[in-house]
Formats: sequence, structure tokens, C-alpha cells
Amino acid sequence: MNAVVEVRGVQPTPKEGRAALRAWPSIRRWATVPMLFFIVVVLATMGLSVNVRSDIMVWIFVLQMAGLYGFLGLTAVAHGKVMAMSRTAPISRQPVDWRIDDQGLAVAGADFESRVGWRSVVVVVEEKDRLIFAASPNTNFILPLRVLDADQITTVRAIVADARSRGVLGAGVD
Repeated sequence: MNAVVEVRGVQPTPKEGRAALRAWPSIRRWATVPMLFFIVVVLATMGLSVNVRSDIMVWIFVLQMAGLYGFLGLTAVAHGKVMAMSRTAPISRQPVDWRIDDQGLAVAGADFESRVGWRSVVVVVEEKDRLIFAASPNTNFILPLRVLDADQITTVRAIVADARSRGVLGAGVD
């Protein structure tokens, strides 16, 4: 297949640049483990505290809920800070040019150039507003669908399907 899709001046919006969780389901599962552990501890403490006076049990429950919601809140704040810092980095404010072909994808801006072969792309995920080319958990190339016309979207899908059928998509990852 010799199809090529080129798009110039792409700049994802903050919404399009959100975390690529669907590309990494195993990480998403592990990210929930601390929360599940905390919930199990809360339930176990409640179960073991059946014979404790009710006024003490109320304080135990209140402290556990404060810890739970504090944990959730701090996690959300930390994630928000990381995303805000990502959006203010100089590289994320530059428009980039994309080239997708049967060899892989190339993304280039004013101060950088990156070429990734299909063997290094673990998975390609299509969401309602973007395509995610996942190379590693901290390296996800995000192409907004709004910058592609219908023919380009069809061509990109065909290129990715061809890479899958040839067995090269993610083949270098193992």
C-alpha cells in the first residue's frame, strides 16, 4: 500500500490533548488499585468495629471518609497540575505537521521532528474526536479528527489496517 496522509499546522485543543487512557487499559486498571485497597480497608474496619461504641465508630467512619475524599481530591489536583504543565510546555503550543504512510508516522514542528515506525506503535485508538498513536505510556501522538477530511480518515484507517494485517503494528514492542 502506498497511501500517504499529510496534514499541516495541527494544534490539538486541551480537550483533544487529554490523557490517552483508552490506549493503555492495563495502566488504567493499576491506577485504580490504591483506591480499591482504601475502600477494602474502610469496609474491613467497619466490619471489625461491630463491637465498638457507636460514638467512636462514627469518628472512625468520618476519618476514613475524609481520607478517602482527600486521596481522591489530591489525585485530581495532581493530575490537573500535570496536564496544565503539559499544555504550557513550549512544544505543545506549536503547530505540527503530520505524515502517515505505510512505514509509520512522522510528526514535525518548528523545533523538533519525530518519526515512529509501525513496529514501535503499540496500538492505534480511534475516539470520537481524535486518533491516538500510542508508542509508550508517556509518548502518545494525538491527531484530532477535525483536521482530517472524510477521505483522509478513510485512508488513515486503511493504512492502520494494512499495518495490522502485515503484522508490523506493535511488532517491535514485545
